[in-house]
Amino acid sequence: MVWRAGPASPWRRAATTAVPVALPLFMRGAFGAASRGFGPRRGYQAGFAVYWAACWGIAAALGGPRTLTARWRRSGTWVPEPGALAWAGLAVPPLGAVLWELLPNRRVAGPATIATAFGVGVTNAVAEETLWRGLPVTVFPDDALRGWLWPTAGFVAWHLVPLSAGGADSRTTRRIIGGSALVGVVNGWIALRTRSLVAVGIAHAVTDSCGVRAARVRWLPAASG
Repeated sequence: MVWRAGPASPWRRAATTAVPVALPLFMRGAFGAASRGFGPRRGYQAGFAVYWAACWGIAAALGGPRTLTARWRRSGTWVPEPGALAWAGLAVPPLGAVLWELLPNRRVAGPATIATAFGVGVTNAVAEETLWRGLPVTVFPDDALRGWLWPTAGFVAWHLVPLSAGGADSRTTRRIIGGSALVGVVNGWIALRTRSLVAVGIAHAVTDSCGVRAARVRWLPAASG
């Protein structure tokens, strides 16, 4: 049985529509302020802490905690039809993360690095799926533009903020932006069709948990890993 929410109020619809523009702009300022106040490394960590808090706060305020919690339950089907296309779309980002992030850095990934990558990856995936997929689907359940494509644009734009703050090179930027676009399109489509974040959340968490290099460089002391 597919879970459905009642119609959202006009102010919630307007505010949700503004999120894909407002949040990346806000986070650009937040990362800049954090870096100036705490230095590049601590500022990067603080920027993500603000981002995760913003994801949960905005989603709860506009979608409602109980409503968003319901999105983290299966709605009767893992993926929509055509199932082969949906599963393939979900599989590509984790596979790419394993090939381009996990395996090339496996020799420098000690227990602390792996545990940190897993913790950061799951935290980020759950927060992002709740905001970028769960909230739009809740407020615009029958609107492909505002419930799927427009949030995807904001999701991609947000990734430019930590990439810029972290000094990523052009090759890394292109790869991550391309990956985030794929995640946004596929996960948004699946969430809109199934009204559930379970499948997309798992795939997203696996993808982000492969970031052992970022965990070692950005989240652990220099002597750890």
